[in-house]
Amino acid sequence: MRMSAAKLVGALAVGGLLLGSTACGPVDSITGGGKKKTACKNIETELKSVASSGGSVTGSGGADSTAQKFSEAATKIRSEGQNAGGDVETAATAFAGDLDNTAATLRKLSSGNLSGGTPNFTQMQQHGEDLGKACGYSGFRIG
Repeated sequence: MRMSAAKLVGALAVGGLLLGSTACGPVDSITGGGKKKTACKNIETELKSVASSGGSVTGSGGADSTAQKFSEAATKIRSEGQNAGGDVETAATAFAGDLDNTAATLRKLSSGNLSGGTPNFTQMQQHGEDLGKACGYSGFRIG
């Protein structure tokens, strides 16, 4: 039962990580310059890396390993947001917080604590969409 809950949280969080874009859009040239473009590309790369690792909670390390990946991704995304500043920083900070909350939930589940609640995936999706808009992604989608 515990692993099923962890699988569910991991799968939902990975769905929340996917940005369906390949580059920062034209908004960047108007509102953020090179720092924003670089930060957005680095955020996108980080999200794709976490998503491509599958966010699997069943492989080696299980939920603890996935929680660690989410925490590390949150730190990188938060840092890149600070590099960009403005709307990107605000959105990146909010999305990173969602990743941290998901990581905390996975850690609780892996220790057998089933009363830790679940992350707010609707909020995570909204923050992901806000991040996409701040970066000027075209054809943005999440999950």
